[in-house]
Amino acid sequence: MDTLVALSFSAAAYGAVLALAALGFLVLYKATGVVNFAHGDLITLSGYIALWFITDLNSTPVVGYVLAVGIMFLIGMGLERLAYAPLRRRPHLTVLIATLAAALVIRAFISLWQGSTPQRLPSPADGQVVTVLGAPIAGQRILILVVALLCIAAVMYVFGYSSFGRQLRALASDPETAEMYGVRTGRISLVAWGLSAGLAALAGILVAPLSSLDLNFGFTIMLAAFAAAVLGGFGNLWGVLLGSLLIGTIQYLIGGYVLQDYASILPYIAMLAILGLRPQGLLGRTVVRL
Repeated sequence: MDTLVALSFSAAAYGAVLALAALGFLVLYKATGVVNFAHGDLITLSGYIALWFITDLNSTPVVGYVLAVGIMFLIGMGLERLAYAPLRRRPHLTVLIATLAAALVIRAFISLWQGSTPQRLPSPADGQVVTVLGAPIAGQRILILVVALLCIAAVMYVFGYSSFGRQLRALASDPETAEMYGVRTGRISLVAWGLSAGLAALAGILVAPLSSLDLNFGFTIMLAAFAAAVLGGFGNLWGVLLGSLLIGTIQYLIGGYVLQDYASILPYIAMLAILGLRPQGLLGRTVVRL
């Protein structure tokens, strides 16, 4: 029972981190139709920015985290101006290549700035352990669940009830008609890129204290988040959340109990199996082309 409880919390925390990263994909995809392959390196960069504030500028972990998220929001908007806005009317493949180029630039910058030696990001929950049903749970995992749930609730509110969310849904449904009705696509795109980078930053700084920061840190999270988004139905908010929870459950519960040696690849095997039966994902809609 102790092992089951511990693995359940690990699965939930990992799923929550993937949900934040996958929501970053979703916001950007709905606003622009673009899948940003620099997302993983933005996750990595956020961890190093937070580390820089904490270790070099002697800020507290909470202040370092908040400043890192704010800076990443601005970096996301800057990336929109450089990698997307000049190519807005070009084919999506051209924009995708631009995001890949941005990813390489970000990774090279991190390597020159911080080197390739793995580092650890401090956390306000360092050393704290909570006992649940006799199982010791790291305080960082509790922090991840609390912060992630609050952020996911905020994103759902923005999608469902705010003016930005309505305009975003209009763009996702019919971009041409939305523009005719006065939706300012440039402004929506700029905010969407910033929000996507901010969500990537949250995912990175929350999970980094449980592992170590290196150049491939965010890429691994990005792959799992992309798998979660595809598994649930790319473009569907509830599908992203369901897919993230399933990825965490498969990797930590099934992989932790039965197939420990294959835990890291089990989510992708499950994704391929489900997509073979339901290509649009678990909650995705079937699109019929005439």
